[in-house]
Amino acid sequence: MKYLKKVSSNTAGSGTAKVSGDSIPFEITSMFVKRVMPDERGQVMPWVALMMIIFLGLSALVVDIGHAVLVKRQLQASADAAALAAAQTLPKATYHDVGLAYSGAAGSRNAYSNLDVGAPTITPLCLATVTAWGNACISVATGPNAVAVTQAATFKTFFASVLGVKTMTVSATATAARGSKPLPYNLAIILDTTPSMGWADPNCGGTQLECATHGVQQLLLGLAPSLDSVSLFTFPNVTTDTVQKNHECGKVKKDHPTVGPYTFPSETATSLSTMPFTSTDKNGKSSTAQETYQVTKFSKDYRASDKADSLNKNSDVSNAVGVGFDCPGMQTSNENTFLAGAIYAAQAALVAEQAANKGTQNVIILLSDGNATSGKKDMANDPSQSTRVATDSGTYPSWIGECGQEVEAANYASHYPGHPTTFFTIAYGSPTSSMAASGPGGGNCASDVGSGKHPNITPCQAMQQMSSGWPSDQTHFYSDYYAPGGDAGCSASGPLYEVVSLDSIFKSILVNLTGARLIPNDTP
Repeated sequence: MKYLKKVSSNTAGSGTAKVSGDSIPFEITSMFVKRVMPDERGQVMPWVALMMIIFLGLSALVVDIGHAVLVKRQLQASADAAALAAAQTLPKATYHDVGLAYSGAAGSRNAYSNLDVGAPTITPLCLATVTAWGNACISVATGPNAVAVTQAATFKTFFASVLGVKTMTVSATATAARGSKPLPYNLAIILDTTPSMGWADPNCGGTQLECATHGVQQLLLGLAPSLDSVSLFTFPNVTTDTVQKNHECGKVKKDHPTVGPYTFPSETATSLSTMPFTSTDKNGKSSTAQETYQVTKFSKDYRASDKADSLNKNSDVSNAVGVGFDCPGMQTSNENTFLAGAIYAAQAALVAEQAANKGTQNVIILLSDGNATSGKKDMANDPSQSTRVATDSGTYPSWIGECGQEVEAANYASHYPGHPTTFFTIAYGSPTSSMAASGPGGGNCASDVGSGKHPNITPCQAMQQMSSGWPSDQTHFYSDYYAPGGDAGCSASGPLYEVVSLDSIFKSILVNLTGARLIPNDTP
C-alpha cells in the first residue's frame, strides 16, 4: 500500500496549511475525493456537437458563399454581354432575341454548363440621360434607347445542405445604351480595286473585292442613316463619265469604268475637285477627261431608316457594294497601286462635308494591302497632259517612295488642324518584307527600298503607321493576314488580334464607332 508522504508541521515561512501526524493511505484519499467531487465523464460530447455545427456553418460561409461570389461574377459577365449585344441593335426590335442569344441561359453563346440559368428578363428603357446624349427614345415599345438584362442562376450547395439549405440563387443586372454622346459621322471608305483584288480569297469564298464589299455591307447595316453619311472612294482613279459603272445595275460585268493614270489632288485642298488628263489617240486627236477617286457622293440613303434591317437597293452606295439585283458593284482595274492621291481626295471631301454639316466627325476606312507598286508609266508625268505631274523627288507626287507617301497622307488627315480625321486601316494580305522589284509592278514597297521619307518600309508597316494613333494606340489597325500575299507577322494587336475575317473586322469598326456601352443600372 502506497502512502502519502508526511509533511512536517515545523516548515516555517511557507504561508500554507500544514499537515501533521502519521501518513494517510492514498486509496482512502482518492475515495474521499471521488465522493466529494461530481463525476464529469461524457460531458465533452455536447461541446463537440456544438462545435461541429459551428464549423459546418463556417464551412458553409466560406465555401458556399465563396462559390456564390464566383457564380455572381460569371452571371454578371454574361448579363453584361447580353445587355451590350442587345443595345447594339437598338432601335431595332431584334434587341430581345440578340440579348437572349448572348445571355447565360441554356443554349446561348455564354451558357455555363455547371449552372442552372433561367431565361433572362430583357427590359427596354427610355432614359432621359441617354436622350440628352442624342439617342432619342421614340417609345419603350417601338424605339427604346437603352436596355436592361436581369438573369438569375441557381446552384447546389456543398456544406450548407447539412443545415437544410440545399440550393442558393444569385442574380445580376446590366444596363446598356448604344453609344455615349454619339456624334454624326462623315465616313469615307477607300477600297483597293487594283488587279490583286480580283484574286480568290479561299477563306471568304469569293474574290478579294467581293469579300471587301460584303464587309462594307455589314458596316452599313449597323450605321444610323439618320446621322451617318457615307461616301465610297477607290484607287486607281476613273473618269467622271464612267464612274457610275461602279454602281449601275443590270449591266454586264465586263462593262468597266475607264481607268486613267494616277492624278494628284492637292494635299491641302478643302473640297473635292476632279483632275483633268489629256490623251491623244492613234490618229493624233486629243481629248481631255476629268478623273476622280470618288465612286459615290456622301449619302444617307443606304438604308431606309435606322430601324431598317436591309440595305436600300435604290442607293448608289448600297449598289456599289453589290446589294441590288444584278449589280456587279465595284470592279477591279488593270492599274498598279498608288494610295496617296486617294487619301488626299477623301480628306478634301470630308473637310467640305464637315463644313456643310456642323457637329459631325470625319472618319476614313482604308482597305488595301498597302503595297504601292506603281511606276512612272502609271502616273501623270507629262505637263502637256496634266496640270500636276509626278517626279522622281520622293515627295508627293512621285514614283519614288510611294509607300512613304501614303503614310504621310494618312498622318496629314489624322492630324488635320482643329478637326482630325479618325483613320482606320484594314491590311488585306499585307506582306511584312521590303523588297525591290523584280519586274513591272513587283516587289514590296519597291520604290521605298533605300529611298523616300520612309526608306525600307514594308506594306504591313505602312498600313500600321497610317492608322490613327499608331503605335501608342493600336485600336485602329486591323489585318486579314490569311488573304493571298499576307502572313501572320502582319497581325493586329490586343483584342483585335483574333478579328481577321473582313465581315468581323467591319463589325468591330462599327462597334468602335457606335458601340453600346454599359451604364449604371440606376441611370435616370
